[in-house]
Amino acid sequence: MTEVYRGFDQAMLDAQYNLRTLWPDVPDIIAHRENESARVRARIPGRTNISYGERPGQRLDVFPPSNGRNGAPALIYIHGGYWQSSDKNDTTYIAPAFIDAGITFITLNYTLAPAATLSEMVDDCRQAIMWIWHHAEEVGVDRERLYLAGHSAGAHLTAMMLTTEWKDINDESKTRPIRGACALSGLYDMEPIRLCFVNEVLGLKLEDVADNSPLFLEPLMDIPMILSVGDMETDEFKRHQTELHAVWGAKGLAIDEVPAPHCHHYTIVEHFGDPETVLHRAMIDMIRGG
Repeated sequence: MTEVYRGFDQAMLDAQYNLRTLWPDVPDIIAHRENESARVRARIPGRTNISYGERPGQRLDVFPPSNGRNGAPALIYIHGGYWQSSDKNDTTYIAPAFIDAGITFITLNYTLAPAATLSEMVDDCRQAIMWIWHHAEEVGVDRERLYLAGHSAGAHLTAMMLTTEWKDINDESKTRPIRGACALSGLYDMEPIRLCFVNEVLGLKLEDVADNSPLFLEPLMDIPMILSVGDMETDEFKRHQTELHAVWGAKGLAIDEVPAPHCHHYTIVEHFGDPETVLHRAMIDMIRGG
């Protein structure tokens, strides 16, 4: 066996990240996500495809709370897809649980690989957050209560936002435009990503790993953070979370792990959007407590 990473040969490492083959219900879950999101988008009011930048991928949608309240807190959601697929349009199926709780749901796109590098995707998300912060009154949200969540690649991008020196992005911004964050099934160490099949499209170089691995970066915002990973996920996804929790917790971040029982990589998002789960309530409690 030729070791590639932490005792894995190439086939073993690829298997840790080749997720669609692991659970037989994945095609049905993806179809449900797309169909239910389309149904939700057709029935709830919102502003869609707002440009926060000049690139075609720099778009976001805003869905106000069901009670019509202006100046509500907002949850900004970043989709997954290994930085190369998926779309904000397929995330709206979880919006009702948040808008019914009096929270504006904002979902954003970012430029995907291979059209963008990982660093450019991080910059896209920073730009989106700054756009929301500056245009909060226009989209009807409270700029002092912006919260962030993401899944998989979106969880990586969420974590990268906490490593941002926001005053370097915009002189007018506060040091923490985000009040709290939640990362679902995240990827925080880019070295195994560089070494596995995902990198065929992503194109990470060795220097990109240090620049874009939250595990090796400082959390620069003193805000609460929730981490969650499905209990059915692969060992590598569990390792990413365990190590980030340990490292960032040791640096003083208020970081908490919330379980996602009976979940795998494709079911944890719906779990997050289910008002009956501990994970959803933890996010709601963070927002209401802020």
